[in-house]
Amino acid sequence: MSNWKTGFQDELGIVFAEAQDLLAAFPAPLAIRGLQYLDKFNPLAANSTKNYICYLLPFWLQETVKADQRICRRMALANVFLMLYFFIQDDVMDSTEVHTDWNQQLALSNLFYLTFLNIYREDFPSESSFWFHFQAYITEWAVSVATEGQASESAADPIRFAKKAGPLKLASTGMLLLTDQTRVIKPVSDVVDQVLVTLQMVDDWVDWAEDLADGNENSLLAFIRDELQLPASDTLTVEQVNTVLTLQGGLERFAKQALARHEQLLQAKPAIPLLLAFHDALAQDLLQASARLQQHKQARLRGGFVNWLAAKQEETANVVLGS
Repeated sequence: MSNWKTGFQDELGIVFAEAQDLLAAFPAPLAIRGLQYLDKFNPLAANSTKNYICYLLPFWLQETVKADQRICRRMALANVFLMLYFFIQDDVMDSTEVHTDWNQQLALSNLFYLTFLNIYREDFPSESSFWFHFQAYITEWAVSVATEGQASESAADPIRFAKKAGPLKLASTGMLLLTDQTRVIKPVSDVVDQVLVTLQMVDDWVDWAEDLADGNENSLLAFIRDELQLPASDTLTVEQVNTVLTLQGGLERFAKQALARHEQLLQAKPAIPLLLAFHDALAQDLLQASARLQQHKQARLRGGFVNWLAAKQEETANVVLGS
C-alpha cells in the first residue's frame, strides 16, 4: 500500500502541471496572479502550505472504489480549483482590513469557480445526481460561514466544525457516481466528515490564540468552555485556556477524542486505508502536541524547584556565615 503522503508525487506532478496550464490561459493580469496563488498551495513547491486532503482524497479512494487514473486525476484537478476558490472566500471574509487588491482576488476566484465547474460538466450531465450533492455541499458551506459565531459554542456537535470543508467531498461523491457506487456515497461522506472534524481539531489547536482574540469559532475553545461549564454569556480568557491545557491536561483529553474517533473509523465500511492512515497521523499529531506540552510543564516545574532550592541553600549559607 502506498504512503498516504509520499506515494502520489508523480500523480500530483501531473495534476498541478495541468492546473498551471489552465491558469496560464486565464486573461491578463489574472493568469500571473492565479499561478502565483497556486504556488502557495502546490505540495511540490518549497515552503508551500500543504492541504493534503484537498488534492489527495481521490487517490486515497482509488483502491477502494476501483476508479481509473483518469477519474482520479480529474477529481483531484477539480478539487485544486475548488480549494483555491474557497480559500479566497475565506481570506476575504476573515480579513479585518480592506485590501486594495480584493477586486482582483475576487475576480480570480470567479475564474477558479468556472474552472472547476467546467471540469465537472465534462463528466456529469445536467440530469446527474452529482448536481444535487453539489448544491447540498455548497449550501452547507454557506450556512456554516454565515452562522459562525452565532451557533452554540458547545462542542456537542463536532460535525458542524467540518462543514466549511464539506465541498471537497465533491471529489469522493463524484468518483462514486462515475464508478456506479451510489449506495456508498453516504457512508463514505460520513467517514470524510469525521476525518475533517479531526483535521479541524488540529488546525484549531494551532490557531486557538488567534481565534480567541478574533472571536472565531474553534473546536478546542468549545471543548474548554464545556470543560469549564462556562455559560454562553461568559467570555473565555487566555488564562483559563492555558490553565486547562497546561495544568489540567486538557489537550490530552482533547486528543483522546480524536483517538476514539479513529477507533470508530477503523470499523467503518467501506474501508479506506489511506484516508484512515491520514486520520491516524492527525490524531497522533494532537497526542504528541499534548505530550510536548506536558514535558514543557514538567521542565518549568523542575526549573522552579531548582531555583527555589538554590535560593534556600543560599539563605541557609548566609545564616551559617552570619551574613
